Amino acid sequence: MDLVRSIRSALMRRWADPARRNQRRIRAEQQRQRDSRPHTVLYFHQVDDPYSQLAVQAMTPLLDRYDIQLVPKLVAAPTPIAIHDQALWNQWANRECAAIAPFYGLQFSASASVTPAQLDLARRVMLADDKARTFATRGQQLSTALQQGNTTALETLARSVTLPSAEQAKQCLEENFQLRHRLGHYLGAMFYYEGEWYWGIDRLHYLEARLDALGARRAHAPAASSLTRRELPSTHIDSSRRLQLEFFPSLRSPYTHLSYARVEALCARYPVDLVVRPVLPMMMRGVKADRRKGIYILQDTQREAERLGISFGNIWDPFGKPILRAYSLFPWARDQGRGLAYLHSYSQAVWGERVDAWSLSGLQHIVERAGLDWPQAVKHLDNQDWEAEMEDNVQAMITAGSWGVPTLRLPVQQGEAAFTVWGQDRLWLIEAELARRCQQSV
Repeated sequence: MDLVRSIRSALMRRWADPARRNQRRIRAEQQRQRDSRPHTVLYFHQVDDPYSQLAVQAMTPLLDRYDIQLVPKLVAAPTPIAIHDQALWNQWANRECAAIAPFYGLQFSASASVTPAQLDLARRVMLADDKARTFATRGQQLSTALQQGNTTALETLARSVTLPSAEQAKQCLEENFQLRHRLGHYLGAMFYYEGEWYWGIDRLHYLEARLDALGARRAHAPAASSLTRRELPSTHIDSSRRLQLEFFPSLRSPYTHLSYARVEALCARYPVDLVVRPVLPMMMRGVKADRRKGIYILQDTQREAERLGISFGNIWDPFGKPILRAYSLFPWARDQGRGLAYLHSYSQAVWGERVDAWSLSGLQHIVERAGLDWPQAVKHLDNQDWEAEMEDNVQAMITAGSWGVPTLRLPVQQGEAAFTVWGQDRLWLIEAELARRCQQSV
């Protein structure tokens, strides 16, 4: 193992270490008690961010459920390096939020075209009062106005408050941007509590669990979370209708690591023919990411892995040549009917077992655990026949509207339009679509 990879892997293990996270939580709570401070949650809201438009609807239920001080912080935009392509991000976020909102009982529709002047006015309206409940109500009102392109409603809201000047608004937005950056994040719709980040409605349950453990829940608040997702109905499977499901994984993606066994289980529950289409990691495709993003992803993956019962955190980083070597064996493994098993075995090794996948002994362990023959594998090792196929996979994923992994896609088939989800935390959404296409409700 070379020195750079050794150091990088050690840092990744350190950032993902749940024991260190738990110690940070203990120290933070001890310091909070010494300072006699209330439980203070910061919420970073972006007016034109679809995920923020959902998250702001969770503010009031959170305040009703917990004895906390919820401090809203308005931000203008994500950290530039955190978003690969802002236009693509906006399109994706609007589609995804429209898809998931009904499952949470939230209101959302894709925003109409918003002018810079409307956006500036909306931000100044939000900055007029930073009281949490007022902020939550006004945030929902502004979201509706912007989604509908309702300039009259926006101007009516503006006349109901004392607006800060353009210069005051600019200064406040910059201060909040710098605060978020200093605390270690880069997106809107983010909740922050005592050293830890929680993204939007998807991670709110982790924040609530932490507050519950600290005794912050109000005496008469129900045990159920303040925001829950509707369960899928019980259904009968129409086994005569088979569907194709495309799965775009990457071997250097912590989030993809959490998806292999669950994708396999999904395919066992439904009449699905899985097509595995691996892609090169984003950073090996020239997409940049800063240190803050990497740390958050590792820490968030660790939380998710603990909840799912998946081993994670004993990391050996395969970035670079080890990935290329690993992919050289994929077409052969797929031809043996073991493509998914091979990728899963590799992922387990590098994300949960600290196996040096660049070494022949490490790769042999991975190959044989996947049910493949090592002497046969060696004959295919380090070939370049896979590269054109991998590039085709990347282009297919981008054409589907996604640029990250894991992506799952139901292509156009049997009279149904294509349906794409991105993220291991959207497997429930692809299952909901599979249930709609393959099953009838009981």
